[in-house]
Amino acid sequence: MHIPATGPAAPWPKASPNVSLNIIITHEYFIKTLGIVITWIVAWVLVRYLSRWIQAFDKYIEEVDIDTRELSTLDRLLDYAVVTVAAVISAYILGLTEALYSLLTAAGVIGIMLGFAIKDVAANFISGIIILIDQSFVVGDSIEIGEYGGIVQKISLRSTDIATWDGPVVSIPNSTMATEAVINYSINPTRRIDVTFSIAYEEDINNALDAVRTIVEAEKRWLPDKGINVYVSDVREYAIDVRTLFHVPAADWFSVLMDFRLAVLGEFQRREVELAVPVRKTVYVGEIPRTAGGPQPGGVKE
Repeated sequence: MHIPATGPAAPWPKASPNVSLNIIITHEYFIKTLGIVITWIVAWVLVRYLSRWIQAFDKYIEEVDIDTRELSTLDRLLDYAVVTVAAVISAYILGLTEALYSLLTAAGVIGIMLGFAIKDVAANFISGIIILIDQSFVVGDSIEIGEYGGIVQKISLRSTDIATWDGPVVSIPNSTMATEAVINYSINPTRRIDVTFSIAYEEDINNALDAVRTIVEAEKRWLPDKGINVYVSDVREYAIDVRTLFHVPAADWFSVLMDFRLAVLGEFQRREVELAVPVRKTVYVGEIPRTAGGPQPGGVKE
């Protein structure tokens, strides 16, 4: 049997360098393309559904009524921001770093110029968003800010309208509402009545204290769990001050205050307790100014 001679095994064909390079390049392009596609898919979803999410947020915050035009403006601004971010990410993925840096530099310069031009509008707009999210006050609340006080009538993205106690409506920029101290009388369910009566010196102070306490205890809107404080708060030149502190529901504060003052005055009249009246004394040194009766000796004129 003849066995043919065998030589060394033939080597496996080596991969061409060009083929390996093509594979790497193809893989890199695939990753970049996938990243860009995902970026713009996310951007498309955000642009498509942002308006719905904003409307849902507006409905969720029932106490705040955002104008339809303001919702549309906010939606457009957010859409522009999403597209801009997507474009920057795409440029970064493609390796356009130099162009990206130039673009960002130019955008920064333009942004600074626009910022100086519309800083007040932007501040009001951003403050409006913060107010809507924070909800430190809502429509219908009784608030006081600076020299203005009244009922919150409307909260927009640029300003807040307050119907003042006198009737006129004042529109205050949201940047002011967000930075200055706002007193909200509607957050707490109760509010304190604080009234001081000035009693004449010759009156029976215990009788006056009892009269005030009797009126408070007869008030049906008074909250007994908060207690009553009726005490002498000051002794002045011509009067003794009686201070009264008690709590009532916040919604009834103004009406209770008016009714309480009238009731105390009526009780004082019934008990013959006189309120203090300021008395001015004029002291003349020497001769009193001439009157119809002629000169008179110096003295005291009340």
